[in-house]
This record gives sequence, structure tokens and C-alpha cells, in this order.
Amino acid sequence: MKIRETAKAHMATAVVLSAAFLFAGCGTDTSEEAAPDVVVEEISRNEILEIENDVTDNQKAPTESVNIYNDVLAQYSDMVQNDFYVNLRDSDTYESSFGEDIGLEIRTHKQNIYYAFYDIDGNGTMELIIAGGENGISNPSFSPWNYDLYGYDGTDVVHIFPEMEFGYRTNFSICDNGVIEVFYSGSAAESCVDFYKIGIDGFTPELIDSFTAVSHLEGDEPVFTYSQNGNEITEEEYNANIQGYAAALTALDWIQI
Repeated sequence: MKIRETAKAHMATAVVLSAAFLFAGCGTDTSEEAAPDVVVEEISRNEILEIENDVTDNQKAPTESVNIYNDVLAQYSDMVQNDFYVNLRDSDTYESSFGEDIGLEIRTHKQNIYYAFYDIDGNGTMELIIAGGENGISNPSFSPWNYDLYGYDGTDVVHIFPEMEFGYRTNFSICDNGVIEVFYSGSAAESCVDFYKIGIDGFTPELIDSFTAVSHLEGDEPVFTYSQNGNEITEEEYNANIQGYAAALTALDWIQI
């Protein structure tokens, strides 16, 4: 069973920034009404080796393109099967119990874990997307929250964004034209949206556009300043330029670990 991903709303960093975030996010509808059809498939660690190629036609790839991620998926499977090692939380072995490829934020609380494959740059090698969500996936408005993105450098599996910890304040969406949108907040009064493409090597992210919205108070009223690649622009240009990027993917096939 699978969970179709819808575009995620940008995380609001403060009340004064909420209006700006309504327009951010690959130019997609972020309302609660944009609910995916929910079907769930639970898999065990042993079943990871029997990954179906039941993906959209333009996403099919050789089996080895997805099997390269078996070790990473096994790390997540161990974490899930061991209840996120909660029984070890007060011990010296707690941190070392998690696999070396598991990010810090996804392990903070027990939740459902999902994965999907997608060839973002179209080079024939799938990237691996890891997502999480609270229990209660029967809710029709459920959509998993991205936590990590992995690629392959020809020898090893690597994090596409090794310097970033995705979770609450920093997250990403994949647009349907090979663009990766990363959105984050530098502070309660600053939000940023960056767009990347994967380089010719198949795993290095290359920044192609960068947007910032900063607010300050003048009396009791918030005043916003918008910029693109360091150059000040109007609010209308900010919203239009971000929305100019292709819509976020809605056809990812999520499998629950």
C-alpha cells in the first residue's frame, strides 16, 4: 500500500511571517483540503530486498538503482523494529544504536517511517527519500514530512545535503522538473527558500536561486523586506518568482517501513 505525497506547506517561523509562507513551496496549494488518498503498506526488514518497481512509468530504473540503498533502509528498519531504542534512552549506548546514516531529527520521537525512490536528475539512478509522520495515517489529510535525501556517488550512498539536518526548522520538497526546494528559518523574523539542482556528478547539489523574507516591527506593524540572490525585490516579485518553479511532486509512491 502506498501514500501519495502532496506538496507540504512551508513551516511558519513566526506569526509575522505566516503571510509570506502562504505563497512559498514550489507554487503549490498548501491548504488542508489538498488531501492525498491514503493507502498504507507495512514492510519488514526482510521485505526490503523485494522492493516493487511499482512506480510511475517515467520512474522505472534498473533494480541495482534501488538496491544500493538496502543498507540505509535496513538501518531505518532496525530503528522502527526496536521502537526507536527508547529503552536505551538513558544509557551510554543510545546514540550509537542508531545507524550512521540516520539523521538526528527523525529519531527524536517514535513515528511512522516511509521511503520512496525518485530519479530527480534523470540520470538513471534513483535517489532515496525518507519521510516520517505521526501515528494515525487513516486521517485523509495525512502527508509524510521529509527528513532526508540520499544519492549515490558511484561507490557509496551519500546524503545529498550532508551539511543540513532536515526536520522542524529546515525541510525540502522535490519539484517535478528536477528542482529541489529547501526552506528554512534563520530566526523568528527571517525565512529563506533556496532552489537546487543535482550536479552532473549525480549527487552534489548546486544552488540555482535563493530567496529571503525578513520582517521587523515599525510600531506595532510588521514590515517585510524581500530579496532574491541578495538583491531586494518587491513582495509581488518574491511570490511570483517562487511560484514560477514547477509544482511539487504528487506522484511519489511511499512505502512504510
